[in-house]
Amino acid sequence: MAAPRADRGRLAADGQFWGLSSRASAGLLVIPFAGALLVGLAALQNDLYYGLVREDRLLEWLQFDAYVATTVFAVAAAVRLERGAKRLSAVTFAAVALCALLSAGEEISWGQRLFGFDPPESLEELNRQEELNVHDVVEVQGKVNLALALASLYGLAAPWLLRRRLLVVPPAALASAFFVMLAYTAARAAFFPHPGHGLAKFSEWPETCFAAAIALFTVLAWRKADDPE
Repeated sequence: MAAPRADRGRLAADGQFWGLSSRASAGLLVIPFAGALLVGLAALQNDLYYGLVREDRLLEWLQFDAYVATTVFAVAAAVRLERGAKRLSAVTFAAVALCALLSAGEEISWGQRLFGFDPPESLEELNRQEELNVHDVVEVQGKVNLALALASLYGLAAPWLLRRRLLVVPPAALASAFFVMLAYTAARAAFFPHPGHGLAKFSEWPETCFAAAIALFTVLAWRKADDPE
């Protein structure tokens, strides 16, 4: 019984650091798993499922919105941290902002479908979906998945392994969002290297969890960026 109590105590202390109530922390831990179950059940009804996971539908736009929010708040956090002479943290959030901006563009293929233009033929030949993005290029896709897995592993493990709470370490309450992304990526690599279309599109939920977790992390970091060490 001691270990669960210790985990709850650590989660509560971490929530206090980030300004999250116990109820909010518990909700953040549950939502990724509950959402995975609901999206999985939605797969029993094709119209509903593809209404969620198809290109330019709900989950993809949620990811785009989350990455835009991440860009804005990561830049704002970096500015606050730079003013407070916390340069290493400022550089970290500036890098997060750049990655989020690139991710937002990639999510909507840099506006290709929105504005109806064609990608360059050289890229169209390499891209399996014939779209103006890099993450669907076969040679790049594996590297992107590895980067997502490593970032998810960091977000999952760091809050529990590090004794000192740092602004560059995500809240422990976001661990389940990172776990869902890591578990899906690992399962795909180990058991489903060539999944069917339906299983491949399930990735939209883990990706949404990841994007939303990063967005909330940067919002919370922006709020705390002016706090003294």
